[in-house]
Amino acid sequence: MKKKWRILVSVVLVAVLVWRVDWTPAFAALARANWALWAAGLGVYLFAQAVSSLRWRLLAHVQGFSGSRLRYLAYYFIGMFFNLVLPTSIGGDMTRAWYLVTRQGAGLPREKRQVAGFLSVSGDRLNGLFALIGVACVAALCCPTPLPRWIWWTVGGLAGSALAGAAVLPWVAALLASQPRLRWLAEGASRYVNAPRTLLIATLLSFMVQGANVLLTCLLGAALDLPVPPAYYGVLAPLVALLALLPISLNGMGLREAGTVVLLAPLGVGAGEAVTLAVLTFAVYTAASLGGGAVLLLGRFPRYEEVRLNDHTFRGDSDQGRTGQPSAAA
Repeated sequence: MKKKWRILVSVVLVAVLVWRVDWTPAFAALARANWALWAAGLGVYLFAQAVSSLRWRLLAHVQGFSGSRLRYLAYYFIGMFFNLVLPTSIGGDMTRAWYLVTRQGAGLPREKRQVAGFLSVSGDRLNGLFALIGVACVAALCCPTPLPRWIWWTVGGLAGSALAGAAVLPWVAALLASQPRLRWLAEGASRYVNAPRTLLIATLLSFMVQGANVLLTCLLGAALDLPVPPAYYGVLAPLVALLALLPISLNGMGLREAGTVVLLAPLGVGAGEAVTLAVLTFAVYTAASLGGGAVLLLGRFPRYEEVRLNDHTFRGDSDQGRTGQPSAAA
């Protein structure tokens, strides 16, 4: 969807919320918020992103990329910053892939770097997505609060889609391998199949990340003193996160708030309090992402380098841009 339509959808959603929500309870909830719990939630979220960078590093190493944990952590936070400021949910992924290909791919043939970088970021995303759906399924089964039928259908549909997607992956890999121009993509994907131990560790890290995101939502709910069982946040957080990924609004704006309102309504939580929870959650994301902007500026990371994909050449210094980078990112 074009950017102007995403902006329009976001404006319409926000306008509807502003019109329909009773803001008196929202302001009251914000006034009584426990900001110590909000700060704890920010710490949990930062921890989750650090673990995510470790998962990405594992998957990137399978594709032949090098680099230390601190370097991948820096790239990950820079990607978070661009996810925040760019009008797309994949801007940060593109940024991470760009840094990986141009800064950590010295040991790879030039013509294979783009494919390997794309696969590392895509594999990181997909692994986290499957874990996200898995957490929603487990939480729905364990939740002591009776769930509306439509939530069961939603979670079940997501689980079925994930299983179907996993089932067709071998067929897709075989199809790619049969196309000469896409053979490199199939070869790169096969590296993950041949690294089951790495995939298992990455998946465990993904469940840790998604569990931390549920804990974040639980802490923010407790900060607002919402009458929501902790297990229910295990359903709420993944479904809202998946809804915000839909490419129909500007970075999930409006979708995140509307989804929180709809999912908390069965528990008797008012729209104003639900929107306040969504706003506090977005405030955590914003604070952490601005930290990525500080990494980009203070770490003196490159802002631009010409990358020519058509003939698979890269322009930069012979040390792949490592000169001048901080020791913390080495």
